[in-house]
Amino acid sequence: MTSLRRNTTAALFGATAFVVMMMFGVPLLPSVPFLKYEPSGMIILTATVLLGPVGGIFACFLKDAVFLLVGAGNIFGVTSDFINTAVYALAAGLIIRRASTVQNHLLGYLAGTLAGTLVMIPVNLLVLQLEFGMTPEAIMGMMLPAILPFNLLKGLCNGLVFHLAGRPILKVLKVHQAVNAA
Repeated sequence: MTSLRRNTTAALFGATAFVVMMMFGVPLLPSVPFLKYEPSGMIILTATVLLGPVGGIFACFLKDAVFLLVGAGNIFGVTSDFINTAVYALAAGLIIRRASTVQNHLLGYLAGTLAGTLVMIPVNLLVLQLEFGMTPEAIMGMMLPAILPFNLLKGLCNGLVFHLAGRPILKVLKVHQAVNAA
């Protein structure tokens, strides 16, 4: 795949992820209804598996840059989303790219979920202090009942949605990619 084609494909993934992000949002925990799951992470994971880590990160960056430019989010939320989604997609995507077996997919979803959740501990400590002036103690008080469960559920949902929708889409795209390469 040429560099231009890879970048164009990543841009299409990023645009699609942005549209999905804007259209779908479901609160996962009643105690924190402002934390919503939307399945754009599945699209970024698909980009990562198809295009590699650079393509996935580029798609993720474009999704969040457009989100910020249209005024739908602030720099704190957009940065947090970028970090979480990129870490999830990289961890899961690199494992899935090694071998496309069910075991590797499940291992990838688990690794992505854990990596995305763990990275959000220091991110939230910094972002919530900067954005809302919260103390580290107050933020840590939110970790177990809200932040960690939300990020775990978000990662698991991304894995489930990718497993149900992303894998079939990926198969079609890989066949299309092989046909165009011939």
